[in-house]
Amino acid sequence: MSSFKKFLTKYKFIIINCFLFLYFIINFFDGNRGYIALQDKKKEYVELENLEKKLTLTNIKFKQENEALTTKIDKDLIDELYRKNFVVGKKKERLLIIK
Repeated sequence: MSSFKKFLTKYKFIIINCFLFLYFIINFFDGNRGYIALQDKKKEYVELENLEKKLTLTNIKFKQENEALTTKIDKDLIDELYRKNFVVGKKKERLLIIK
């Protein structure tokens, strides 16, 4: 047992430094605010930005449709919505869908 105490007293500084170094390295990569968490947050941020762009575009589209149906009545839009929702067309009418 005395040899173990001698070892600890002789290499105490090196042992403590090794544990501290390992602690900081592990927390750098895997902590709550570590490198891996940072990469996950960046990916989530990009996904949320894309979602925000899509939602703003659909919001603009709905605002335009709402304005076309309430204040400035657009008969072409009403006809288009009617045909789309009820699948109605005239005889010998061709339907071209362009995407």
